[in-house]
Amino acid sequence: MTKQRIRPLLAGLIALGLAAPVLADVDPEVLARIAPVGGVTVAGAPAPAPEAKPAPAAKPAAEPAAAAGAPAAAPAETPVAEAPAAEPAAGGGDGAALFTAKACNTCHGADGKTPIMPTYPKIAGQNAEYLIAQIKDIKSGARNNAQAAVMKGIVANVADADLERIARWLSTQPSH
Repeated sequence: MTKQRIRPLLAGLIALGLAAPVLADVDPEVLARIAPVGGVTVAGAPAPAPEAKPAPAAKPAAEPAAAAGAPAAAPAETPVAEAPAAEPAAGGGDGAALFTAKACNTCHGADGKTPIMPTYPKIAGQNAEYLIAQIKDIKSGARNNAQAAVMKGIVANVADADLERIARWLSTQPSH
């Protein structure tokens, strides 16, 4: 490999290594989405064993009707618990909360202007439409330069509506 190809790869790997302590505080669902797909096998070493997954729980059998010809009782309604609403960051609205929940702060800093590496952009104060277009291009693969490979895995499962909320919030933040 050439130096031009190795440098961005190393920068991404270093960034992920530096971000590990920060990722410990991130929602486990986010960590599962950005976790490596497989293990690394070293030449001459046995392949890592796949993780065991628990078997799905068996469904209870339906109760027989009490009497022949009698209508079956309607199943009891199971209450559905509502998910607690994400609390927005102080003064930031839901875009700020999403910025943290989607792990954007891991690389770009809590304020969007203090990235962990000088090659990562400062995105606070950036035009919202520009940010939305760049992220959508990264998601689609239209943009695949620099750190786009690292970003693609992170934004792959972020809904467009959430991207727009984050971009709109970032556009209102001071850039200095």
